[in-house]
Amino acid sequence: MDRLRLLEPDGSTNYAISYVVSWDPQRIQLVPPAGVILDGAYFTNSVYAYGSMIAGDQFAKKFGGPDGTDPDWFLLTITGYGAGLEPTGSVEFYLADFRFPDSQDDYVVTDWTWVDLSGLGRVHALGFDLTSSDVGDYGMNTPSYFAMDELVPEPGSLCLLGMAALAALRRRRR
Repeated sequence: MDRLRLLEPDGSTNYAISYVVSWDPQRIQLVPPAGVILDGAYFTNSVYAYGSMIAGDQFAKKFGGPDGTDPDWFLLTITGYGAGLEPTGSVEFYLADFRFPDSQDDYVVTDWTWVDLSGLGRVHALGFDLTSSDVGDYGMNTPSYFAMDELVPEPGSLCLLGMAALAALRRRRR
C-alpha cells in the first residue's frame, strides 16, 4: 500500500492544510485589485482524510467498502472569483476515486499532484469545496481536509502582485 507523503514537491515541510465546511464556503483573498492569472498549485490529501478513506473510522467508511467495489469518491472543487466575487470558473480534482470498472484503477491520492488553474482566468480570490460519496444524516462523513502547496501565478501576472507580495514570497521561501 502507498504511504501519504507530505513533504513539499521541493522537499521542504511548509505547506497549507485546509479544513472546509459545507455551510461556510472557504475563500482566500489573493491579490491587489488588478487580479492574477494562476498557473496552478500542488494538492494532496491530509493525513487524517487519507487514513479515514484507507481504513475507515468511527465516522466514515473505508472507501470501496468491505469488498472494494463501492463507487466512492472525494472531490476538491476549486473556484476562481473576480473582483466582485463573481465566479470565473472552476476546476475539479479527485483526491480519491473508486468508481472505475477495474478496481485496480481505484486510488487515494498519496503524492503532491499539480493541478492546472489557468482556466480560471484572472482571479481575485479562490474558493475551495469538498464533496464525497460518503454522506450521512449530518453531512459528509469523509474528513473535509486537504493540503495545498506552491500556488503559482503565471509569469506575466507577477508584475500585478507588486513588490510587497514578491517580498512576502521570498520570505516564505527562506
